[in-house]
Amino acid sequence: MPPNVSTALFRAAAKIPGVGVVPDADGRHGVEVARYDAYNPGVRDELIFDRKTLELIGVRSVATKATDTIEAGQVLGTTAILQRAVVDTKGKRPYSG
Repeated sequence: MPPNVSTALFRAAAKIPGVGVVPDADGRHGVEVARYDAYNPGVRDELIFDRKTLELIGVRSVATKATDTIEAGQVLGTTAILQRAVVDTKGKRPYSG
């Protein structure tokens, strides 16, 4: 996602209640915007943005309710965006060197 689009996404998402600072999957810290899904109660989805550039750097899902096997607050999944590239064909992967 281009930086200007990421910045616009952050600014729009920042209007949603529940903004905080959390680490991403790569250990970087950013500004997190949380979303609660009515179709998946007990889970909070988070978009994580770089504090300075407002670029999207990761996402994660966190349990908000305990179950028999999951504790409230347990991270269920994380993704860190480590590299971005533009390719000219759908499905093509950027050259990794």
